[in-house]
Amino acid sequence: MPARAYRHTHPLARQHLLTRVAAGERLMDVCAEPDMPSYGSVYAWARAEPGFEAELTAARRRGEFIRGGAFDEAKAEALLTRLRAGEPITSILRDPAMPSRRVYAYWRATQAPFAEQVYRLNQVRADARVQRGRDRWRPFDQALADAIVVRVSRGELLADILNSAAGLPSRGVVIRWRRLQPQFDQALRIAVHVARRRRAQTPAGCTPQLTQVIADEIRQGESLSSLSRRPDMPCSATLYSWVRKHPAFAAEIARACEDREDWFTDQVMMLADGPGDLKGRYRQISALKHRLSRLQYRPGARRARAER
Repeated sequence: MPARAYRHTHPLARQHLLTRVAAGERLMDVCAEPDMPSYGSVYAWARAEPGFEAELTAARRRGEFIRGGAFDEAKAEALLTRLRAGEPITSILRDPAMPSRRVYAYWRATQAPFAEQVYRLNQVRADARVQRGRDRWRPFDQALADAIVVRVSRGELLADILNSAAGLPSRGVVIRWRRLQPQFDQALRIAVHVARRRRAQTPAGCTPQLTQVIADEIRQGESLSSLSRRPDMPCSATLYSWVRKHPAFAAEIARACEDREDWFTDQVMMLADGPGDLKGRYRQISALKHRLSRLQYRPGARRARAER
């Protein structure tokens, strides 16, 4: 179309162009069509009219957002496959080949079939966790409890003991046994005290294996303070002294604390999209956010900022 023809069609052409750019089309592609103004003409209008320049900027931002959040069936299917395999969503979204957290949330809000599949997989995982808890319920076994006490007194970590064989109780079962059997609880406390004294006399108390156990627990929402209250862990003074004295331990704990923020975000997203009473879910979300805010002054953060 000749340039002079735009004297009368300029407002209509401008609005048509803004609509298409805001819908996700690129400005250069729209201007390349024979019935549309050229790329240079559009920028000449923008320089001459500040109002049009603002409208064009807003339309391009909207178009970039739509293009960035465009639903990709291949990526969505790959994400669902990894979810079915049991991989946490926080780990999946950290992969550069997967959508970002913002795009993932946008897909769940705008793509009903995708959101239904994600919700179904989350429900399956939640039901599996509940069933595992039910399957692990077992009555108190005195012989097994005595064996656990002996191994703890020798310096083994309670978490390693419970994961070392298939027939051993879970951590939740041991907690229930301690609550219902005061004698077992007292014996286990004594065994932990003996093991701590032995570890305190050993210079290599901060082992890579123990560091990995502590970091894994922190990634699941724990803190050094809460871990120090467990009988199979060193006391708080020991843990924080390791942060000060061992750079490798401090760096691993700092990385685990950063991953813990993703874990909290994942829990909040699951509660927000889950079933049940809305007020109850909001209370749980508020509690998680409050706990996360209290954990922002994590150990090793000052060291991490200094390294940057």
